[in-house]
Amino acid sequence: MDHSLTSARVDAVDPRRLRTRKAMLAAMLALLAERRFEDIQITDLTQRAGVGYATFFRHFADLRAALEEVAGEEIRALLAMTIPVMRQGDPQLPSDGLASSTRALCQFVDARRALWRTLLTGGARDTVRAEFVRQAREWASRYSLPEARVPIDLGTVCCAGSTIDALAWWLEEGADFTPEAFADYIDRLIILPFLRER
Repeated sequence: MDHSLTSARVDAVDPRRLRTRKAMLAAMLALLAERRFEDIQITDLTQRAGVGYATFFRHFADLRAALEEVAGEEIRALLAMTIPVMRQGDPQLPSDGLASSTRALCQFVDARRALWRTLLTGGARDTVRAEFVRQAREWASRYSLPEARVPIDLGTVCCAGSTIDALAWWLEEGADFTPEAFADYIDRLIILPFLRER
């Protein structure tokens, strides 16, 4: 049984049901950009989405389930920024460069700073971190990566977890650092040491 954050996603055939679900997810995303997860009530979400209270429960068991789906989508988008970093040395990957990939990741987070601050520094932090690591491991297991002195799975767990921890620190403590400067720190502290072991 799949227990990932996105396993509850429904491929609704009814267009109205799909629109309702999308409206609730958009409302959750908007609310997360404004306040901490702990401060959001189901009624806040249903009012923002323009749906009835009972409708919420036709789609989600609770607020955490809605959060998990939103977080899963955000993590997928964030991982799309980090995959080029993890694939350095893959001959099928266009030469994008380590620095530009990490910069893109930090720019993505910075552009959605309020949302990511909520996801990484509030009550959702452990859930989001675990899902980021899970998705990174899932991605790494699908590719045939070159042999390394450090097991790829271990490197993936360490890189993904440390990247999320670094981003959380940046969002809480490092407001003075530009995305470009912070990307350089992530490269030096997290990514380059792992790549040197490959």
